[in-house]
Amino acid sequence: MKVKIDGQEKSLNIKFKEHKTLKEILRLVEFKCLFPDKVIKKVEIKGKPISPDMLDYIEEFSDINIITDTTLNFLKRHIEFSIIALDSIENAVESVMDSLETSEELAKLHINYIVDSLLKTVEILEKGNSFFPIVNGSDEAIIDIEEKIIKLSEMEEKEEIVNFLQKDFIEGVEKWKDFLFKVLITIETSSRETH
Repeated sequence: MKVKIDGQEKSLNIKFKEHKTLKEILRLVEFKCLFPDKVIKKVEIKGKPISPDMLDYIEEFSDINIITDTTLNFLKRHIEFSIIALDSIENAVESVMDSLETSEELAKLHINYIVDSLLKTVEILEKGNSFFPIVNGSDEAIIDIEEKIIKLSEMEEKEEIVNFLQKDFIEGVEKWKDFLFKVLITIETSSRETH
């Protein structure tokens, strides 16, 4: 079967009929043809990007063009999104403290949101670690933020949660955000040195 990758037709040794959805096929293309240097950025038909929700409704694979990006650029963009998410976590901390006064269930919901968001930022860094230039203090930064996440998840007492959120947790999130900025600067510096 042939597909277009970045506008160039490529023959792939994939039995398309064995796979039910285009998403499955795209995963195979990414794994067999692009990994580790590139990832799929988007899919187009006749120059128009296709929403990820619509991928499984496409039946004619010869019409698609797979647009790629470097793995490092892809991860860099996700770290930038992570930094934005960390800003919203700081706002969510205020929501937790407000809702602790009225509804502990709502406060727990906010805490779950915070924990999930933070874990996603850690996951992005851990998955991309082998592609990033070496950044001093990576292991310590990950351990430090994971300890804060675990501690917040385990807390039950209202007063203890408020005290932790106001000081140690916010400081931990700020430190993690500073570390992610450091990763971005290191990526930028390294890419300038190699080009």
